[in-house]
Amino acid sequence: MKPLHKTILLLLPAILVYAWFCHEFNFVQDDAYISYRYVANYLNGDGLVFNIGERVQGYTNFGWVIYLILGGALGIGYIGLSQITGFILGAGVIVLTYLIGCLLFDKRHQWYAVAAVYIVGLNQSLAYWSPAGLETAAFAFFALLAVYLYLRRSWFLIFAMLMAVWIRPEGAFVTGLLILVEAVENRRLPMFTIRCAAAAFVISLPYVVFLVSYYGSLLPNPFYAKTGFDMAQFSNGLEYVGRFMKHYGFYGAGLIIPLALFKRLSSPERALWLYTVVYTAYIVLVGGDVLKVHRFFLPLFGPMALLIAVSLRVLLKGIKRHLALLILAVVTVGLLGLTYYTPLGFVRAYNKAEKGFTAKMKFMAESIAAADDSDFSVALPTIGIFGYELIGHEIIDMVGLTDSTIARYSEEPIEGMQTTWKEQKHNSKYLLTRAPDYIMFSTGVKPSAPAERALMLFGQFQDCYRNLGWFHQPDKTKDRGTVEMVFKKMKPITGELVPTYPVEFVEYYKRALDYYSA
Repeated sequence: MKPLHKTILLLLPAILVYAWFCHEFNFVQDDAYISYRYVANYLNGDGLVFNIGERVQGYTNFGWVIYLILGGALGIGYIGLSQITGFILGAGVIVLTYLIGCLLFDKRHQWYAVAAVYIVGLNQSLAYWSPAGLETAAFAFFALLAVYLYLRRSWFLIFAMLMAVWIRPEGAFVTGLLILVEAVENRRLPMFTIRCAAAAFVISLPYVVFLVSYYGSLLPNPFYAKTGFDMAQFSNGLEYVGRFMKHYGFYGAGLIIPLALFKRLSSPERALWLYTVVYTAYIVLVGGDVLKVHRFFLPLFGPMALLIAVSLRVLLKGIKRHLALLILAVVTVGLLGLTYYTPLGFVRAYNKAEKGFTAKMKFMAESIAAADDSDFSVALPTIGIFGYELIGHEIIDMVGLTDSTIARYSEEPIEGMQTTWKEQKHNSKYLLTRAPDYIMFSTGVKPSAPAERALMLFGQFQDCYRNLGWFHQPDKTKDRGTVEMVFKKMKPITGELVPTYPVEFVEYYKRALDYYSA
């Protein structure tokens, strides 16, 4: 490895570009506010809950939530803390990419590691997610740290495994994957990774005991809300991975070329390839992510870039050093161009949409609170910043992320109902039994999510709820805006709760609203 000051000079351009993208995309993802509400309730003395009195583990980032609670207890603003920490650990992904590269390439080939670092630094999705308030960058950092420590055969791998599991349940998958990699690569019982995993498990026992005793379940509630395992989920996963390969994966070149030249790879390179392939297969099987900007691939940004560098090293082997470096430089410039331009419009469009969405939901929460000083309740399928702005009020998650009844006792899918939502769970009878004072759809009055469409089939919803709206002007420089709508309960819900209207009614209703908007 180069001296520290030379290493810093090599990495600095990548980190500066990353920092600039973070500044350009700077926002807080709506889902992050779910964790913030848990943090706020705990700091207010109401427990680690989303709704006061309901013990449901509606977050999937226990270690991240605890970290923010500790920061808040010390008087540090936990939202800012989450963004700053995410930014730092996102930069850590770039550094770890270089460190792993130093294990793969000898001193003569260090420029291949640098090429991989620049590809990661120019990855806009890394900058998109790192300061967005979620645990995404933290998990990616510790998952990649686990890979680095595994390749070094360092017992500090125990710490990396521990942190990855505490931050996200997928940390257990990373642990199992490293056990598999060692077993396949060494063709014997993987004692090193098994011992590390066992030690991490023993240290995690207090965490396990807390989850079971406090929430009554080891798995977080979103696991039950999102798990499906059907062909639609598999298809979504393929689409998600395909989009990544188009934007950042150079159409799978980093996986295909090493496979074709497998016998010419070193043992660490084969291990990294196997890790990346199986992790990618896992993303397909879980159906990708409802948040489209490549969030699940953050732990693989470094490995994917390094496998491209490995491919170039193998292909250029035997060519004179100066010519090989020239070819590497030219190809790297081309790859950097693709990394920047291919996903540019996609990432920026989603960033703009997310900023607009959180602004709208914040506006709606403030508008309802200003108009209604009662202890009202609200049901909606996008509970992030809306729920955070209404701390103390009962918020019912219509897709079940923070509601165990909807997550675990969902109604059967309705035949003929069309939707593009990944969150398929709903329980309209249960929801109407709760009789929330307000029901809010993600797109105003237009039913989009399965939970929204299923609700419209019930006569009690049509009869007892009426529209209420506020004029919202997102851009103050323009003399136009929209009326944002919510359904308000106007009379008690009575009678047997059975669907009254056919599925076609909802489909035609939505189509009519689409035509009206167009």
